[in-house]
Amino acid sequence: MKKKIDQKVKDVPIKLIDEPKDVLRLDIDQEAIQDLAQSINEIGLLQPILIAVQDDRYELVFGHRRFLAIQSLGLATIRSIVRNMTHEEIGLARATENINRADLTPIEEANTYSNLINHYGFTIDQVAKKMAIGPGTVRRRMDLLKMPPSLQTAVHTKSISISVAEELWPIADAADLDYYLSFALDGGCTKEVARSWCKEWKDKKRRSEAVDSQDQPTFSPHEPRPIYLPCDLCHGPMELGTELVFRVCPDCANTVKKNI
Repeated sequence: MKKKIDQKVKDVPIKLIDEPKDVLRLDIDQEAIQDLAQSINEIGLLQPILIAVQDDRYELVFGHRRFLAIQSLGLATIRSIVRNMTHEEIGLARATENINRADLTPIEEANTYSNLINHYGFTIDQVAKKMAIGPGTVRRRMDLLKMPPSLQTAVHTKSISISVAEELWPIADAADLDYYLSFALDGGCTKEVARSWCKEWKDKKRRSEAVDSQDQPTFSPHEPRPIYLPCDLCHGPMELGTELVFRVCPDCANTVKKNI
């Protein structure tokens, strides 16, 4: 038998509603909030927010952007669905709304899963079941939060793919990682190219350690090193400077790509 949900819809004073402490959205577009506020001012709030009863106050569960828009208008109350919810139900409802966002980034997705596990007591398997995904996907996303900040930022802004970040992650030296990452950001990068960069770094590290063990001079950090970029046709690694240039019109270039 389906559990009956204890809730009601009413206008609730803004001052009695507490914003969530675990805000999962990393970037809140203030311009979008103002556009939403203007829309609400013209046609009203079409969808109530969801709040949970917390003693004599309420906790905002979802509808954070609508709440901020109403707040910016200086209104005293907001139309709300008031529901009695457990701590775990609040976390799950908030996570579900966040995961269904069209503009969700991989880092925000990872934070959503991490929040359910670390703050609401869910296991990885439980999160996977609730979100209808595999446990391996949950682990892979959460691994993003272990990466250096530079990689997390690049993934969050969708400047590089998750697979490229995973291939660059083993580059343990921060300066070297930023060196290779800069080329990925400037010229684009495939998983295969990132893997070749990481292999190159590991090979140089091994050679440097071998030389150090023999008490011989190490390689200069300023030693020129090859730079690889993805080929536009096969997407494999290509050393910068070895590329060939053909003078063709865009239509012919597309024909060549399609036939190869």
